[in-house]
This record gives sequence, structure tokens and C-alpha cells, in this order.
Amino acid sequence: MFHVLWRPHLTTSCLHAAEALSRGLPLADQRLAEAIATPAEEVRRAVASDSATAPRLWRWLFALSTSAGSSRELALGALTKTVGRQRAELLLNRLASSLAGLEAAVRRAFPDLVGELELRMRPLREQWEARGPGLMRGVALRTEESLVPEEAQVIVVQPALGGDGQAHLSANAVRMEAVLANPHAELPEVVRLAWLLAQLQLDLPAYSDRIHADRLPHVAAFAALMPVLEAAQEVELVQCSPTLLERAISVWRLPVPADVNAAQVVLQWWETYRESRPAFPVALTALNQMFG
Repeated sequence: MFHVLWRPHLTTSCLHAAEALSRGLPLADQRLAEAIATPAEEVRRAVASDSATAPRLWRWLFALSTSAGSSRELALGALTKTVGRQRAELLLNRLASSLAGLEAAVRRAFPDLVGELELRMRPLREQWEARGPGLMRGVALRTEESLVPEEAQVIVVQPALGGDGQAHLSANAVRMEAVLANPHAELPEVVRLAWLLAQLQLDLPAYSDRIHADRLPHVAAFAALMPVLEAAQEVELVQCSPTLLERAISVWRLPVPADVNAAQVVLQWWETYRESRPAFPVALTALNQMFG
């Protein structure tokens, strides 16, 4: 039985908005944008002090954000995972201070943010309880039973971008904005949630031992697209097509190299997989190679 634990979270909401700004994305929530403009820039600078490790540091900050007690503990844990304990000690104060400032700014602007998120997440949770089990069964039938986790966390965050989410494979959790309505009618948010959850098992050694850890989140995101979209069509949530695949890649903000037609790569890979049905680790390695 697939079990989802729903957790609205302040710290993860703070990081979510700050990371979006660090990528140059405009926030849909103007009140949040104004509240965090300065502290989010301080976090961005602290994370980017070593540009080579910044993406990995962001990933660890998110992965540890629900379990670390204080900003200092979060910073130390994420830095240690990213650059090792000795170097972490040198970078700790700046990052911890910036994270504390960010969270304080959000608390001032949203004194009951967790309570608000608990209310906002109800529509999505109800949709998931109605359609989620069928979606995940469809994914398992199209791939492998072991690709669906027995349980996972949905970390619910303030809808800074008006609809967004990310899978955190190392934490067996996904981050999901608590939007009250589907921003894209042709792609309901419950389908985005299934896509995120379908990625979580792909960091198991059986699937990922031939893929570099820094590339795995990218490959996992693309690998989960077609099984989820086909499963969503089966439960009458979408009309799966190449056009819808392109739309999902765009509105779910998958990073695509300028010289790559990602939808074409995914469709070609999926067609080959459906025809020959190799073990999914073999298929995942092939998709990694197809992206170059």
C-alpha cells in the first residue's frame, strides 16, 4: 500500500522561494517577493560562494530542511554533505546567518504560514486520495513494481511560483506548492505530484549505480514523464500526446540543453522501452546516454 505523509513546512518554503529567485524566476506571490528580496540574495551569495558545488548544496539544503533543527544545523549538515566537514566549518557562519535571516523575514510576513498551508493543501490532498493510487498503479504496470515507493513525504510549500514542485530523491520526499487551482488545465497538479513521486526510487543502487549522482535528478525527471502521463490518461486526467509531453517539459520547468529536443529524445526512448521491455535500470542508463 503506497502511503503519503503530507507535511506543510516553513523552512522548506523559505528555501523554495529563495532558490527560485536565485534562478532568476519571478515570484507570483508579490508579498513573499517583497519580504525576502534582501535575505534571499544573501542566501544566494552564500550558496554560490563556490559555484561548482552550488547545485549540490541547494539539493542538500532541501533534503535536510525538514529534519534539521536550527538554521545552523541545517547549514552544517548540507555543507558537510556537499564539501566535507573541514571545509564546511569555514563556510558555516555565513550560510547559517543568511538562512536565519531568510526564515525570520518569512515569519514576519507570514506569521501563520504553516496553518495557511494546511488549509491550502486540502484540495490537492483530496484529489490525490481519489486519483493517486490509480496513477501509481499505472506507473508500476508500465515500468516495475519496485519503482513505486511504499511511502513518501509530500513537503507542502508556499506557492511562490504559482505552481511548482521538485523531487528530492535522497530524502524520499517531494516538494510541492500548495496552489488552490490547477494553473494549467491540461496538466492537473495531481499529475505533477505523481510525476515527482515516481522519481523517488530511482536513486536506489539497482537503478542508479551507472549514473553520476549529479546527473541522476535530471535523468529521473525525464524518465518518469511518459509512464505518468500514460497512467494519467488511463484514469481520465489528461490526453497523452507528444504535444502534452512538450507542455509538461515546459511548465514543469525541466532543464533542457539548447541543442537537445528533449521531447523527441524521451519519445524515442519510451517507444524503444515499450517494444523491448528491458530491465528498467538498463533503460535508465540508455536514457542517460541519449542525453549525452
